[in-house]
Amino acid sequence: MDIQRLSLIWRILIVFLAASIIWWVSGDVNSWVGAEGEYDRTAHIISALLIFSLVLPMVIVARKYLDKRSWMSLRLTSFKEGWKPFVFGGISYLVPALLGMIIFVIFGWTNINVQASFGELLVAVIVLLFLVFMFEALPEELIFRGYFYRNLNNALSKWKAVLTQSGLFVLFALIIGAAPSVDRIVFFLAIGIVIGMIRVITENVWSAVGFHLAFQTMQQMFGNPYNQELTSTTPALMEIVILGIIPFSLAIVTLKLFVKKEPDWKEINPE
Repeated sequence: MDIQRLSLIWRILIVFLAASIIWWVSGDVNSWVGAEGEYDRTAHIISALLIFSLVLPMVIVARKYLDKRSWMSLRLTSFKEGWKPFVFGGISYLVPALLGMIIFVIFGWTNINVQASFGELLVAVIVLLFLVFMFEALPEELIFRGYFYRNLNNALSKWKAVLTQSGLFVLFALIIGAAPSVDRIVFFLAIGIVIGMIRVITENVWSAVGFHLAFQTMQQMFGNPYNQELTSTTPALMEIVILGIIPFSLAIVTLKLFVKKEPDWKEINPE
């Protein structure tokens, strides 16, 4: 006999509100620790640790007491099983992004300046990878492409679940203040759809984490004022086209080079 549990709408609403509160608290802590209106690395580290330490137990509790289902069916597997999807997810962003960067540099449409030694650049990349993983990639993917997608796919087909969790992702961005304009709303919708498709194709949340980690690390290496090791002579072109439109447009095509399996997008997977 199926164990009684809250309806799908209530489960999603509770977790959505809990996630929003966590990011609101993180934002308040960031404002309190750092200088208002300026980037502060210490505040970034504290916020990353805070979000990471709150999101994981929140999803674990929600999965156990709201869903009354197994953690493993979220498909955030052990890394022993998930490292390959993680790499495929990262490659599906990095390959088209780097190719686009090379082409734009060759044709003189942009120039990239390296303003650090190899050692300094390596340290900067490692630190940023750690912060993006803790602050954004794992927590957000666990919630949206893990928890929300899995619950939605109980009642909706895969493609409808992808679109619905993308809408929730946009709403979340609006609530926490990350999408203050129409172009940002479109940006978050595209992120949700593309990464959602990657998660479905690979059947593993680690692929979504890998893509998100690669994407945000590249964006912040060129766009965060704290990181000046790499700069572009055309920052808007770099952010929007080279590191945005090009890799997002070609991500699924790139992923298909490594993952040949085609999912049934109309399939519903009840637990």
